[in-house]
Amino acid sequence: MARPLEYPIVFIPELVQQKKFNPLVLPNGSGNAPIGTSEGLFENVLRHYFENIVFPQQMMLPPGHDLHYTADFLIVEPKTSLHIDLEVDEPFCFTTKKPTHCIGEDDYRNKCFVDANWLVIRFAEEQVSSQPERCSRFIAGAIASLTGNSSYRRQLLNVERVTPMKQWSYRQALGLNKKDYRQGYLQERKFKGSTPLPS
Repeated sequence: MARPLEYPIVFIPELVQQKKFNPLVLPNGSGNAPIGTSEGLFENVLRHYFENIVFPQQMMLPPGHDLHYTADFLIVEPKTSLHIDLEVDEPFCFTTKKPTHCIGEDDYRNKCFVDANWLVIRFAEEQVSSQPERCSRFIAGAIASLTGNSSYRRQLLNVERVTPMKQWSYRQALGLNKKDYRQGYLQERKFKGSTPLPS
């Protein structure tokens, strides 16, 4: 699998490209994976724009596996049943300080979701924290492009495009940890408060 170097990172299953949207593996319940620092705020924004088609912490068991993978968020497009695995990637863990989601690290996981015919969209945590509406616009654009359903995109036309971010290597993640990089943008988000949503 190719290794994109810029967020948002997108993997489109071949069947989805052929307009065959039904998942080959269905989600089987909510998981208990640790919830990232910025995911709660992002969920509020996702629910504002996508309402009841957003499902946090959904488990998917790939064929031949004993352990589930848990999507940070699942969005199910209602007309086609396109399943979208939304992931929020942070460069290192707060508790262990270990680098994570480095280039190539999630290749096999991505492949399992793509093989299950789920579209995969990965955002950097900083994007979700500082640009949640822009990330929503990106998701809505992907839905419109693949399924023809523009209803979500229409409400986000006045939102700017998400600013791309380079994915990090293991060494770069170590450097980001030393600079307290995550604390910087998460504190800024906390100080500013949640972005107000349109009424």
